Amino acid sequence: MCEGYVEKPLYLLIAEWMMAENRWVIAREISIHFDIEHSKAVNTLTYILSEVTEISCEVKMIPNKLEGRGCQCQRLVKVVDIDEQIYARLRNNSRDKLVGVRKTPRI
Repeated sequence: MCEGYVEKPLYLLIAEWMMAENRWVIAREISIHFDIEHSKAVNTLTYILSEVTEISCEVKMIPNKLEGRGCQCQRLVKVVDIDEQIYARLRNNSRDKLVGVRKTPRI
């Protein structure tokens, strides 16, 4: 395996794409661009916003004009910055996995 190669998780690929777009993005666009279910796009956005501190985002909530569905809002997200620390963390995690694989005894 190439030393410089880091396998990127889906949430990071999505965040990098959003940052490259440099505009407000909704989950539907993510689901179309990455060919994933809308619910997975929504869950990935939620994960980025709530769990990944190295990714800085701005969020806008726009109310839908649909009747009878309760309070439904469209969430628009713009990725402002991705801290370089996230790449170092991923590299360290992949090295740990390689070390773990090498330590596995052969039968």
